Amino acid sequence: MTNNLSIKKKLLIYSFFIQFIILMIFSISLYKALEISTLDKLQATLKVIILDVTDDILEKNKIEDVTLDEEKEYNFEPLFIRILDNKSHKKIIETSNFPNDIEHNDNYLNKLKENKVVFEEQNNYLLSRIKINYHDDKIIIIEIATTKEILTATLENILYILSFILPIVLIFSVIGGNFLIYKSFLPIENILSQLKKINANDLSARLESSKNQDEINQLIKEVNNLLKRLETSFEKISQFSSDASHELKTPLTIIRGEIEIALRKERSIKEYKEALNNSLSEIISIEQTINDLLFLAKNEKDLIIDKQERFYFDEIIDESINEIKSFANLHQIEMKFLVEDTIEFDGYSNLLKIAIKNILKNAIQFSHKNSQVIVKIYKKDDFFNISVQDFGIGIEKNEQNKIFEKFYRTDKSRNKNSGGTGLGMSILKKIIDIHSGIINIKSKENFGTTIIVSFKIKNNFL
Repeated sequence: MTNNLSIKKKLLIYSFFIQFIILMIFSISLYKALEISTLDKLQATLKVIILDVTDDILEKNKIEDVTLDEEKEYNFEPLFIRILDNKSHKKIIETSNFPNDIEHNDNYLNKLKENKVVFEEQNNYLLSRIKINYHDDKIIIIEIATTKEILTATLENILYILSFILPIVLIFSVIGGNFLIYKSFLPIENILSQLKKINANDLSARLESSKNQDEINQLIKEVNNLLKRLETSFEKISQFSSDASHELKTPLTIIRGEIEIALRKERSIKEYKEALNNSLSEIISIEQTINDLLFLAKNEKDLIIDKQERFYFDEIIDESINEIKSFANLHQIEMKFLVEDTIEFDGYSNLLKIAIKNILKNAIQFSHKNSQVIVKIYKKDDFFNISVQDFGIGIEKNEQNKIFEKFYRTDKSRNKNSGGTGLGMSILKKIIDIHSGIINIKSKENFGTTIIVSFKIKNNFL
């Protein structure tokens, strides 16, 4: 029933019912407390009167000489007094107004103890009794009764007051609750109003923060931080989509052009082979780009197929260098591997091999012909370092932090001609992050670049 209601209306309804229940509990408690208190006072008054009557009776030599005028003496009305014989339970003396509908139980009266005041509620009466020894002559029972009109009247008054006050209290509580809920939700409504104006086309807008350091202001800050992250992500996705479409569109255009040219007229076998070779080269480029994109699209759990294994880093690097030597020879680059320290490492060798090969490919692609790429592994402080140094075109200082972005190229023409996809450094960073490593870049234009990958020894090594 409440599912279709707003939170404000739900809170108002819940608040009303909670306050109603609390007021009812309070009213019942007050009613019972007043009932017990009034009854205690009434019993205390009857006890005083019955003890006074007892003293008066004991002062007389004959019971018949006793004057039962305590009603006037205590100004307490109505008051009924009766004296019974303990054996026969017949009245000895009583006031003229003693009600006929007050009964007594013989068994109950027989069980009364001497000189002890007891009370009994009967119909609309409250009775007080005491059993005494009258001058060692006989045992008598003194009964004093009054109606419960005082108690009833008091309780009726409190019921009347509560029935009048409770609705007023509930009305004011609903009004007050509605005001508090409105004031409490006003900042949230303002946030919602501002959020409705923000869309995917423009994520630069931010929520207005208040001066109050409350939960709402904390929410605004977190939403603004979320918007900032979303804006950055959307920009990257937009740039990535644009670059990816361009990277895939260019080779497809080349393939289409090669095929269209080949089909315009009869060609020689050599020309057909040349067109097919050019198309194959572009298809390989597309395949590599797609594979790299799929690799980057995977999360860490998808990449980590095998369990961590322990291996020597120099072996992994040596294998990577051997696998890429033909690529280095093609670019007329000499590979040099210097091992200053070797150490065991716990990690994912297949991923680290991809990362190292991407660094080496990058170094080879941007090196000058007939130069070297020097790979060195060594310890320094608490880190184990892998250094890859090339002597090539270098990277501008303001571009060094951008090389890990997808499809970013410092020299697009050289990279493209070398067969690169612009995703190698992004893949490198993802793999190194999985292994909690750090990447540092030292570069100077036209002198070369050194990329250093560092792993903290105490966390990963033995």
